[in-house]
Amino acid sequence: MPAISRDYEKFLQEEQLARKLSIYERLCEISEFLPVFLPKGLESKYSEAIEFSHLKITPKGAITLSIVATLMIFAASLTLLISLDSFSLSTTILSLTIASMTFYFLASYPIRYATSFRINASSEMVLAAIYMSISMHLSANLENSVKFASRNLKGALAKDLRELLWSVYTRKYDRIEDALEVFIKKWERENKEFATALYLIKNSSAESQLKRERFLDEAVSVILEGTKERMKGYAREMKEPVTILNALGILLPIIGLVFFPVVSIFLPEIVKPVLLVIGYDVFLPLIVFFLMSSYLERRPYSFHQPDLRKHPQFAVDKFYEKPYIIPVLVSLPLIGFGISKLIGAKEIFSFELMVYSMLVTLGIFAGIISYSYLSVRRKLKIRQEIADIEGEFAEALFQLGSLMMRGIPLETALKRSKEQTKNMKISDFFDKILYNIKTFGMTFEGAVFDKQYGAIRYYPSTLIEAIMNVVVETSQKGMQSASKSMVIISKYLKDMREVNEDLKNMMEDVTSTMNTQAIVLAPLSAGVVVTLAAIMTRLLVSLGESIKNIYGSLGSALGPASDIGSGIFQSIFNIGSILPVHAFQLIVGVYLVEIATLIAVSSSTITNGDESLLKRLNVAKILLYSAIVYFISLLVTYFVFTSVISIERLTLQ
Repeated sequence: MPAISRDYEKFLQEEQLARKLSIYERLCEISEFLPVFLPKGLESKYSEAIEFSHLKITPKGAITLSIVATLMIFAASLTLLISLDSFSLSTTILSLTIASMTFYFLASYPIRYATSFRINASSEMVLAAIYMSISMHLSANLENSVKFASRNLKGALAKDLRELLWSVYTRKYDRIEDALEVFIKKWERENKEFATALYLIKNSSAESQLKRERFLDEAVSVILEGTKERMKGYAREMKEPVTILNALGILLPIIGLVFFPVVSIFLPEIVKPVLLVIGYDVFLPLIVFFLMSSYLERRPYSFHQPDLRKHPQFAVDKFYEKPYIIPVLVSLPLIGFGISKLIGAKEIFSFELMVYSMLVTLGIFAGIISYSYLSVRRKLKIRQEIADIEGEFAEALFQLGSLMMRGIPLETALKRSKEQTKNMKISDFFDKILYNIKTFGMTFEGAVFDKQYGAIRYYPSTLIEAIMNVVVETSQKGMQSASKSMVIISKYLKDMREVNEDLKNMMEDVTSTMNTQAIVLAPLSAGVVVTLAAIMTRLLVSLGESIKNIYGSLGSALGPASDIGSGIFQSIFNIGSILPVHAFQLIVGVYLVEIATLIAVSSSTITNGDESLLKRLNVAKILLYSAIVYFISLLVTYFVFTSVISIERLTLQ
């Protein structure tokens, strides 16, 4: 039996028992009543994905849920269309399309979940290799190194490592080496650099100390360089898809909207407002979302992000930060006022009504922007402080380790390091440790990790916590071991930080292109399209009124021929079926909000990974600029066109 402590055994057992079924897993379990046959190839593919990602479902459950949900969605969408009196061939095709998308989404979910599991795990691979290498530097014990990495990682890879230890504990494998061999083969297809690093770490346990240290340094170097190369390739691959997505998924649909007012005159039965709303504000954003998600799934995640959930002030939301307060105070008054003015309006074109519809769009923009910014403003300060300390940690740790190598006691070394780093934020962290030691007489471990007063409580970084765990453990073996571990860690942290900066620079070209789309191209195109639609609608309405007046003035002279001519005109040009400009503006405005938000989230994910604070901040920034460009371009182009072109003079001519 491997050397796994009783506490850790208990932890592994509790985690296995506490693993509850997700809603998706429960629905799959309920849906297995249908007699569904799966081809062997498809069943094998599902089984591989399910086993890889530890989902508690069967291939049959995944397929039956897809079929049941698809039938329900199709029936519900048809019922809704019939109730809205919009049932036609085109709406039936739309219902079938939505149902097909539902089937595809659910049927492919296990595969996509396994892909997501791989990506989330890959974000921790660098840290996993570093944690295991640090542990092996201090003690050539593979069990301890895997345990140390699993304890200090928080995501999918931590779960996978705990499953590995659980398999050893339950005697599925006799030795940790055998379990690690299987683990390496599992990840070899996904990340060869990670597999190579693990092989080096595993093989180093049988080498002499000097050779083992070379193996461990090489393991960290391999995975850092591999991550760098992967991100270079990803940056190159993303340029073309982003250009295509911009053209086909954003600009072309927006420009295509300008033809709808004209098309609605000739084909009023096909081009209906409800169809336009579903197509542009529901269906098209979903397509863009799936396309962006497919590109983001290929992102080789690099490093962790600061985890603020344990910070004492993180969970304390102030009044203005609560999700339901901001929309009520900022968004609803604008939306409510605008809608109250639009209800019952029958005019096809009215600049006043268009302004009221713009207020509704402004309310949507304002609600999302204000919440996205205010909900993170205070927390961003905490995050920035932790990020700064993580950036300074390598240098501070090297200084502390160098002092201790000279035989200086830990407390004295901390004082000197605090003086040397007084212009850095990490000096506050050292100051808190010293304060706890002096004031409360705590040990170094207590000063750092005490649940009530520990310094780590105010700097809840998983990276700092893991490193301080190593320092505490090694300090119990003597100051020389502790100082050695600090120097080793500082070297790895410095290398990791340099690679991380390189990765951010690589991604700038991709994210800058995406941000330009959301801030300039999409809102500018949307503003011009609404203006053109308004001018065309106004022109057609004026033309219809002019022809009606002409036939009316000639009625006495032409007699019955006047009525026939008027009827022919109305049968060809159905002016009354034109989509009102204020409704058109709302459709375009909502679409712009959705597209700009999707781009903001995607660009933040590419740069920062799945960090919600930075996503919300990026959404607030991009939507703010997008709203400004949209409203200015709409109003400016409208007044320029109307000042240059006299609609009444054109129709009279």
